Amino acid sequence: MAIKTLTIIHTFLVLSLAVFAAFTFFGGPGFVNDFNIENDVFIYIVPIVAVIGYFASKFLYTKALSAIDSSATLNTKLALYQKANILKYALIEGPAFLAFIQFLSNGYTLYFTIGATLMLYLTMQKPSKTKTIEELSLNTTERESL
Repeated sequence: MAIKTLTIIHTFLVLSLAVFAAFTFFGGPGFVNDFNIENDVFIYIVPIVAVIGYFASKFLYTKALSAIDSSATLNTKLALYQKANILKYALIEGPAFLAFIQFLSNGYTLYFTIGATLMLYLTMQKPSKTKTIEELSLNTTERESL
């Protein structure tokens, strides 16, 4: 059941980001290639936040998975696994939303590209039963229960 819940959460997050990206693409000023970075501090903030979000998601996810006790019950492992995944998703989705919001405000192509790249990466993080078994190193009994 935890994998289904995590899949629903993941799907909702990806779809909400995709809808927002479409809104910014079609409702925004369009692509602007003429950068005027003199008064735009976000030209530095958006890429930095995106890189920090990406690496923080990988680091904290790995750290959370390594903290799961192999002798814990399957329900405990799945709850901690779900928590680690939601944290990873949030650290990817936040910078993507920031990038799309900045694209909406001034239309710089760089912002949309960063947001779309993070959205694609988030899409690739879809949970699956096989991935869960691998990452949690479940024994045979736990695999059958899953």
